[in-house]
Amino acid sequence: MNQLQAYIKNENTAALFENTSIGIEKEGHRVTPEGHIAQTPHPQRVDGSSENQYIQRDFAESQTELVSPPVIGREEGVLEWMHAIYDVTIRHLDKEEAIWPYSMPPQLPSDDHIKVAQLDDPAAVDYREYLVGAYGKKLQMISGLHYNFGLDPDFIKGFYQSDYSQFENLQEARNGLYLKLARNFLRYQWVIVYFLGASPYAHESFFEPGVEPVGHPVRSIRNSEHGYINHEDVHVSYHDLETYITTLENNVKTGHLYAEKEFYSNVRLRGGAKVRDLLHTGIKYLEVRNTDIQGDAPYGIQLKELVFIKFFLLYLLWIDEMADDPEIELGVKIKTQVANEDPFSRTAYYEEGQRIVEGMRQMLADLGISQEKLALIEEILHRLEAPEETPAAQIVKAYPTVEDWLAAGLAIAEKNRKNALKAPYQLGGFTDMELSTQIFIADAIRSGIQVEILDRSDNLLRLSVGDHTEYVKNGNITSKDSYISHYLLANKEVTKQIIQEAGFQVPKSRTYHSLSEIEAAAGLYLDRPLVVKPKSTNMGIGISIFKKGPSREELLEAGRIAFEADDSVLLEDYVPGVEYRFFVLDGKTIAVLLRVPANVVGNGKATIAQLVAEKNKDPKRGLDHRTPLEKIQLGDIEALNLKQQGLTFDSVLGEGQKAYLRENSNISTGGDSIDVTDQVHPSYLDIASQMAQALGVNITGIDLMIQDIKKPAQVSETGANYGFIEANFNPMMMMHVYPAQGQGVRVTEALLHYLFPEKEFLNK
Repeated sequence: MNQLQAYIKNENTAALFENTSIGIEKEGHRVTPEGHIAQTPHPQRVDGSSENQYIQRDFAESQTELVSPPVIGREEGVLEWMHAIYDVTIRHLDKEEAIWPYSMPPQLPSDDHIKVAQLDDPAAVDYREYLVGAYGKKLQMISGLHYNFGLDPDFIKGFYQSDYSQFENLQEARNGLYLKLARNFLRYQWVIVYFLGASPYAHESFFEPGVEPVGHPVRSIRNSEHGYINHEDVHVSYHDLETYITTLENNVKTGHLYAEKEFYSNVRLRGGAKVRDLLHTGIKYLEVRNTDIQGDAPYGIQLKELVFIKFFLLYLLWIDEMADDPEIELGVKIKTQVANEDPFSRTAYYEEGQRIVEGMRQMLADLGISQEKLALIEEILHRLEAPEETPAAQIVKAYPTVEDWLAAGLAIAEKNRKNALKAPYQLGGFTDMELSTQIFIADAIRSGIQVEILDRSDNLLRLSVGDHTEYVKNGNITSKDSYISHYLLANKEVTKQIIQEAGFQVPKSRTYHSLSEIEAAAGLYLDRPLVVKPKSTNMGIGISIFKKGPSREELLEAGRIAFEADDSVLLEDYVPGVEYRFFVLDGKTIAVLLRVPANVVGNGKATIAQLVAEKNKDPKRGLDHRTPLEKIQLGDIEALNLKQQGLTFDSVLGEGQKAYLRENSNISTGGDSIDVTDQVHPSYLDIASQMAQALGVNITGIDLMIQDIKKPAQVSETGANYGFIEANFNPMMMMHVYPAQGQGVRVTEALLHYLFPEKEFLNK
């Protein structure tokens, strides 16, 4: 038992050992519906600058690179981020382009039609032009998947401070562990090629003139001598960190490498902008670079591969041995040999593979990993005995010729594209979050703004551009509004008072604190147009509206429902007209929405309950604000509202007859949304903006009742043609972005621009 194993077993630190950080970088070409490499520029609606950490370009203008942030402890979290970044990318490509699903490119055009990435950094463009001369364009068109791997800092610190460590300081301990892992990986990198190799084919257009095409399927062309490797005169030693730095720098000084990043080792030591920075920062993580893109995974890798690679890397730390430079050179040769093997054959290194597989199984047993993860790993380990189950063999079995493979690649790309477009309002990977927050995150990814999810269930985010940081909750609760603003707007009575003092029209109301108080005052409200609503709730909860006035029974039932939502209830004059939502940002109204109360239209056959069930089948309708529209409910308020129309849930509506299940028009209670931003008279835009300023809020939703939005606002001795209803501190943004009808307004992007005015935003 070595010192590391003893520390893990005797100090019960297996959980820390497993608590690794993982991130993924996945390249892939944009292709046309015909399967050709896209000739279009990087899509303008996706930030293509070097600052965008999520969506980048690799060598070619057509070659997207999708990068997940590091995720600690949850392999599933990596896939969630990749899903989100992939969806954002696909939804903003031009001309129905898709992303090629394999490492080896489709049929390539002539070199003059392969466009080097047109980046904003001239030095980056110069470097790519150098690569053209040094390696040729076609070799650069290979795509891959890089696996960024980091150990838990607490694990490293605990090991260093334990009696099992012989390191002199913490940084030396960290460097020592990562160097051992890197050296052992380079010796045993063939394991990844055998178990996960997925590039058995290449179209003949990939090979340069004079180069003999691979005439039969192999495990991984990408990892063979035809793949992305340095020239033979490049030699870098991993003996220790100082030697690694010196030998790599010497290769640049002597002209064997153009720059440090041209070193195409299958594992890189990461931690600083320049390799010499590692002496000060230490090694922070490793970048493993020999994983082929898994064509059957929309984001290039599946959970089982993520978990397998993680525990294979941990195994390379677990074992006693540490490869030296000659063994590393041997590992490179073995990797190339395995890459060229027939996919269906037993590998020439089967016996070594047996030793590794059994060693991993013993480690997994000692660590006591979960049965779920063990099953995923075993699914891959089994491939040693069943080479026909390896990805390369599965591809060849399903697609016996290069032409079949090319056709399949295009079909997979198109399938992935369509899946990403099924629900464009949702952000894949994060559909459990509130929808406005999902859209907000999507716009941040697209715009190159760094996003960190601080609390997923609370929809709490931290966003950054350089040193500028903003915290956001529920999509639009930000530092731009004061804490007291929330309480002012939540209190509908106080809100109306402030609006009235500012000179605007508000309906009269009284506050009641018990149902008995309402019962005693009922005579004031019978047969009088009335709104009964909780004093301090939002999203239409507990609101009942009586356009013709309630009976005593109806008033008390409405009061009972309202008191379920709050301990104080407003009885408010009903303002005639149609209700509209004005989204105000930084003193300007940027979007206006007509919200139609929850309703159904009859067909002469179905009951209202059946019509509701049918309408709720719309995929845009869901629950808990995770879709643009909410499902219509069949509750007490809906029953009370139908009763005023002489209807019940079992009533059958005639052909074309409309029944309203609610009078309040909130989307959160099943209403329909219609964008009318371009139709409303400018006077109302000004009124909403001025109301927000009077309330002292920068982000709000102002609800107005308006008799005719195309006629200017008017106030006379007999009344006004508009009235204030309420102001919302956390107005839903998703209903403006994805209305049931109309173009929609990307208020989420406008909010990001407001928060980060220094960021250059994109064409829509």
